[in-house]
Amino acid sequence: MATDVDVQYFSHSNGLTLGNNWGDLIRLLDKALVTGIDFTQITAASIDAQGDVHITLYAAHNAMLFQVVELSGFAPVSLNQKYRIKGVPNTTQLILKPALDIAERSITVIGMGKLAPLGYDIIFRDVGDVKRVYRAKNPTAQHPFIRVDESLASDTGSYTATYAKYAMVGLLEHMEHIDDYENLNVAQLPVSVSNPKFNWDIYNGSGSSVVRGWSRWYWRRSASWGGSGADNLSPPTGNAQFALIGDFNAFYFLPSLTPSTPRDLVLYGAGVFESATDGSTIPPWFLMSTLRYNKTAGESQTLWSLDGGLPLLHSKNVASFIVPKLEENNPLPSTATGYPIMPDYQSGSSVLGLTPQTDVNLTIPFHDSPSRLRGVLPHVLYNAGVSLEDITTPTVRVTGSSVYMIAPAYHPSHRKSGFSFYLGEV
Repeated sequence: MATDVDVQYFSHSNGLTLGNNWGDLIRLLDKALVTGIDFTQITAASIDAQGDVHITLYAAHNAMLFQVVELSGFAPVSLNQKYRIKGVPNTTQLILKPALDIAERSITVIGMGKLAPLGYDIIFRDVGDVKRVYRAKNPTAQHPFIRVDESLASDTGSYTATYAKYAMVGLLEHMEHIDDYENLNVAQLPVSVSNPKFNWDIYNGSGSSVVRGWSRWYWRRSASWGGSGADNLSPPTGNAQFALIGDFNAFYFLPSLTPSTPRDLVLYGAGVFESATDGSTIPPWFLMSTLRYNKTAGESQTLWSLDGGLPLLHSKNVASFIVPKLEENNPLPSTATGYPIMPDYQSGSSVLGLTPQTDVNLTIPFHDSPSRLRGVLPHVLYNAGVSLEDITTPTVRVTGSSVYMIAPAYHPSHRKSGFSFYLGEV
């Protein structure tokens, strides 16, 4: 049976850090999306009777079960492919199940290995190294340019470095350079027709009155997801728990805002969904982010209480996200709201009356207003049947031959909430 190796996941357990520092998010995305994480020297390698590859490393690998590994520079060349981690005997050894069967049973040249990235390129980066534009390798016309901006100043405002840490994030149909976002002749998400740079603008001067961006991926704030706070308050130091999972079509980033609330992850995401239409006119994109429209750094707010503030959890509006509006004969759609279709808004907390309790992972279709079915979200699944109360960190579960990564999530009423992400078959 073939092994699926398209969907990869990372977490803080891989030695990646997400602290109270500008640049932490971009550095994390560079490794997870584009470069992967290199292993130290492979000092020994062999192939067992089942065709699995065993490798020994010079130093600790920080790898986890069912992550994707990529080997290169080996002979025979059939070993140069992707694998799922089937076993972790110790901190320097791994057992790898190949995507494609290996006929040989001996290795003549030992090459290199790494935790494979999700499959993106850096299309543009700025001189100051605070901005990125990512896009899928070998993209189709449907794949967006994903712009991530950690800038702190513009011509009309400056954001203080000690304030809350977040990137301004958006999707664009086409870009010629890293700041090419004022072009209303290309589709964007989100978009303000009256002010095309609004999603990326920093204005109102400085200090607590400054307004910085619209669509935001927070990774550090003075208040946790459950608390009310302002962005101009200094966040705590230290590294926080996170998860990142997906493939070249779409990915999800789940940060915790403070080191003291490790289980309180919130779902951010971006990419291409499985469209219920042909997708040739309206881009099949989704974006999960914190949308704070025209809010100053000094305004105190509980982030999850916003519309779209807690994607897929709590209540209809809070659980929403944004998509391009379905407008016939309009190739430049405005921004619409997507509403998930689920048994309830308590993924990970609800057992749906199942007896006996067993893992049930449901795909999540969604609609817009007025209730037109738009498609299905990739990778992420509604988790039911078995409570996630004991899941406090990203964890792998195997059900039959199917593998899932389970991530805890913040919910204001249910401390058992979380999501499943389908990794594939092994």
